[in-house]
Amino acid sequence: LQVFLALTCAFAGPAASETALPVQIVKAATSERQQEVVLAGLLQAEQSFQASFPDGGRVLSVTVRQGDQVEKDAVLAQIDPTQAAAEERAAQAELDGAEAALLQATLANDRMQGLLDRGTGTRAEVDATVEALISARSARDRAAAQLAKAQSRLDDTTLLASSAGTVIRRSAEPGSVVGPGQEVIAIAASGGLDAVFNVADGFDLESHLGEPVSVTLIDNPDLILNATLREVSPLVDSGTGTVEVKARITGAKPASVPFGAPVVGHIALPDPGAITLPWNTLTTTAAGPAVWTVDPATMTVALTLVEVDSYTSDAVRLKA
Repeated sequence: LQVFLALTCAFAGPAASETALPVQIVKAATSERQQEVVLAGLLQAEQSFQASFPDGGRVLSVTVRQGDQVEKDAVLAQIDPTQAAAEERAAQAELDGAEAALLQATLANDRMQGLLDRGTGTRAEVDATVEALISARSARDRAAAQLAKAQSRLDDTTLLASSAGTVIRRSAEPGSVVGPGQEVIAIAASGGLDAVFNVADGFDLESHLGEPVSVTLIDNPDLILNATLREVSPLVDSGTGTVEVKARITGAKPASVPFGAPVVGHIALPDPGAITLPWNTLTTTAAGPAVWTVDPATMTVALTLVEVDSYTSDAVRLKA
């Protein structure tokens, strides 16, 4: 959109009104500029998980510390296995007895079936041995299931990493008692890295998903990480009145940068088009700010109301 504007020049004294006023006509056009948004946040893994014991117990050892790199199935910690080991031994003994009883029931059934085939046994005796065999087999299956459960509980006394990553938190120490599902170790999974910001509600960033973000560390502003705006939470934190915004870091995390490091994100967003004019073109009326516009066909002027976008030291920006 282009308009012609008349700039009135300064003059001195009432007598000047009797002579023609010198004016300058300039051609103005809509222009765009970049608006920089600055956000403060933390560097976090795109995915993280808490490692915990399915059953509680007293912690015997924790083999990793914050910052350690771990591989999948690496040992992280162990709780006292005494009770689980005792249950496993008892279940094994029960299974051994059930296996022996099943063997005896099988031999008895085979013997009685042979007697029946030779005509010296009865059908009732065979039926009884079959029932005993079925019962023994069921007892063996139950004992095998109990042993598998006991072995699983014993295995669960050793905490393994479910995925490769970096230890970001160690929440238990040897000698402490943890409950079922209570966090012992927190691990940031290898792979994606996010800069996570909390932004005041009402600031529209959803329409700018995919825009580049320049991320710098507060403790090391010379290190710049490139990122892309990837997610704006639809929920507002009731306590802070902010929404969570995530920018995915391009490339791997530098080894010297810890998880949780405070960062600042800079986003250059296109500003809606505006018309930039010298400040002395702006006048005012009872209805608000205005400028004199010129019709290029007739060279007649008209006072036109405008909406001011912003001011600079030597210019004014009008909303197009």
